[in-house]
Amino acid sequence: MPFASRQGAITWLRALDLALAALSLVVAAAVSTAFSPETASAAHLHLDPGSLGLLLGVLAATLVIFPFFGVYTETALYDRRLAVKQVVKSVTGVVMALLLGAAALRPPLATPVFLAAFWLMAALGCVASRLALRRLLFMGEAQGLLRRRVLVAGTGERAQEIAREMLAHPEQGRRFMGFVADGWEVAPAGSQPEAAHLVCRFDDLADYLREHVVDEVVICLPLAQLSRLGTGLVTACEAQGVTATVVARLFDLNNPGSRPGSHGGEVVATLSSSLADERERILKRFLDVSVSLTALVALSPLLALTWALVRLTSPGPAIFAQERVGLGKRRFMFYKFRTMVENAPDMQEALEAQNEMDGALFKIKNDPRVTPLGRLLRRTSIDELPQLINVLRGDMSLVGPRPLPLRDVERIEKTWPRRRFGVKPGITCLWQISGRNATSFERMMELDIEYVDTWSVALDLKILLRTIPVVCSMRGAY
Repeated sequence: MPFASRQGAITWLRALDLALAALSLVVAAAVSTAFSPETASAAHLHLDPGSLGLLLGVLAATLVIFPFFGVYTETALYDRRLAVKQVVKSVTGVVMALLLGAAALRPPLATPVFLAAFWLMAALGCVASRLALRRLLFMGEAQGLLRRRVLVAGTGERAQEIAREMLAHPEQGRRFMGFVADGWEVAPAGSQPEAAHLVCRFDDLADYLREHVVDEVVICLPLAQLSRLGTGLVTACEAQGVTATVVARLFDLNNPGSRPGSHGGEVVATLSSSLADERERILKRFLDVSVSLTALVALSPLLALTWALVRLTSPGPAIFAQERVGLGKRRFMFYKFRTMVENAPDMQEALEAQNEMDGALFKIKNDPRVTPLGRLLRRTSIDELPQLINVLRGDMSLVGPRPLPLRDVERIEKTWPRRRFGVKPGITCLWQISGRNATSFERMMELDIEYVDTWSVALDLKILLRTIPVVCSMRGAY
């Protein structure tokens, strides 16, 4: 599946809308030419400043007008009627913008037939894309793939209501995992046995988050209990890179009014160590997809040559695949060119005593398992290039904390480095440009947390640009 969350689906939807707007422009020009042969030359799209300006104008109007009508909310993903209404309004808004531009510039292409064809093509295309995406979402969530895994801290009436709402409405994208509490404040009610599941005590939340995949903890406690336990619960979530949502029922209203993304219309405060801003995530994902796709195409001869050399110089597959830990402690299959002998994983236990790295990592400068070609691939970082596929799949980003093997994650003794799991792992990171393997494990983790706390698109670009000379110098790589 090309996306791993509802926000990922929205990001793809934005890209689809831009592509459909451009396609609708081309189709509308062809239809206008067919219906008005006498103006075919003037009405046809050319690679001239006028046509390019029209295309850029349509894309800009789509970028501005579509979000204004709320087509990218999570509610619109699931409500089919609302989605159709919003799309029709948005496409009409884009056509109105074209009309205003036509009134000012009077381009020959802006005929009534062209505008009608553009409106019909764009509206049908955008509605169809949403229906298809909605079906994919339902398929993914039916398999438990796209739902956020949520714990509820507290067992009062409101906490149980929130749990029952999640169980009754899986289309909202949340998967209820159980309650965190020392006992039942109110006896479990209702006919859903899943809503009466205690997973751990308050004091054990940090250990539970350490061992399980959890995306969010909804803290719903009475004010007196919240003041006593709230800081500890939020701190436990922050340390593991898990979002904490505090539900504070300050006013006992009969109908608080539901809002998209809220928990039953309650006043909530969300604390997250992840890249939570939607615009930031979209910019980062756009950078990931555009750069990785361009790099895969441009470097395809090098990739093919490396694949052949690995196969010819040592027995075994050319691509090494290993399960690693990514965003939210989810496991994914990590790819790189094989630089070691085929049975290298089986030999590691015997080499543990020669480990030259402190902390949880395992590195040996003159590792006997590395092949002669593998040493060259490692020094030049060519072995890392298959991870561009991981970036395209959405498992990784271009920039982010390096994904660790299961063995290393299990050996992280301190709690604070686990905040790194609040963001996607990356191909390069701060410690990759600050000494690479010459950096101590604790310093590596400090730099990872610094990245989580100070992330920006500018920082990603800075790290990518600084990675180039570091790779070319081959410093600290082995």
